Parts: sequence; structure tokens; C-alpha cells
Amino acid sequence: MIKAWNDVKSFVTIIMTIALIVLLFFPIDPPKELLALFCTSYGAVITYFFTKKSDTNTKDTTSEITK
Repeated sequence: MIKAWNDVKSFVTIIMTIALIVLLFFPIDPPKELLALFCTSYGAVITYFFTKKSDTNTKDTTSEITK
């Protein structure tokens, strides 16, 4: 968890997840346009976060191909 506060992408993901939980469980009624924008942004961030490959895997694959 400490690493997440040092990495900007992880920090944004945690903050957006907390905001989503607040929107789901508390009686807050934001404008529909703002809610749609937030949901789209949250989906993009989560998709990027979970589909991003680490650099170590890329280096290993590159070295295996050159062998």
C-alpha cells in the first residue's frame, strides 16, 4: 500500500475507487453528465492499470527472441 502512494497511477486508481464507493453507497445525486464522465474515466484508468505489462516481462521476452 505504501508503494501506491508513491506511484501516481496507483494513487489515482485508489482515489477514483474510493470516489466510486462513495457514489455507490451514499445518497449523492451528481449531474448525469458528470457521472457519465466519471464512469468513462474510471473504466479507462482501470483498463489501463490491469492491462499494462511490466517492463521486466518485455526485457525477458526481447532477450529470449534474440537468442
